[in-house]
Amino acid sequence: MTDDSAARLFITDVCGTLVYDDTTLGLLRVHFSQQPERQWRLPMFRALTAHRSPFRLGVAVIERLTGKHVLKHLLVRMMKDDTVSSLELNAEFYAQWLLDNRKIPAVWSVITPAIKDKHIILASASLQPIVSALAKQLGVRFVASELESSDGVLTGRYKSDLTGLKLQALSDLIGNDLSSSFYDAISDNITDQELLSGAKRAYVVLHKASHKERWAGLTATYIRLNQ
Repeated sequence: MTDDSAARLFITDVCGTLVYDDTTLGLLRVHFSQQPERQWRLPMFRALTAHRSPFRLGVAVIERLTGKHVLKHLLVRMMKDDTVSSLELNAEFYAQWLLDNRKIPAVWSVITPAIKDKHIILASASLQPIVSALAKQLGVRFVASELESSDGVLTGRYKSDLTGLKLQALSDLIGNDLSSSFYDAISDNITDQELLSGAKRAYVVLHKASHKERWAGLTATYIRLNQ
């Protein structure tokens, strides 16, 4: 890896960076809406994820007390016995919709050259089907959380959760220790602070001006959004 900016890897987060949406929630919303034989899931999904829903607030309390990401595991559990192929098909549809309607222009103005040169990697703890679909349409590489399956059927569990583990996954993908490589990175997620700290050029996406306080001490270019 050289220090030539034209050849440097560019690592980008997906949710809230590449697109506005939480793509795990978005994918499940699309997927459940296309499964009429299990109609109970969509209203349950809405109850668990709607803003100020008592169920969501209850789960948030449990997460705070336990320090565990309870909600996403509950939602993944709801996919038990679905086929991998049906989820992947819905992911392809949703990915196209995201690219047509939900791109964040200020971010794309920064990353488009790297996409065109195929030097970019999508790095997300979102579900592999949607990150893979986005990466396929852009013609780039990716790392993402994987779902467990058996004989093409989802078990309702994670095979691997990339939350907090992007650096290792990226190092495995490129076949080299990312921390010793020259790369640029962009994210809105504070859990990516270590990734951005090691970047030659770091970009932070701010959905609210007050979020800049979270990144104290990081040398970065800040992209403020006015959504």
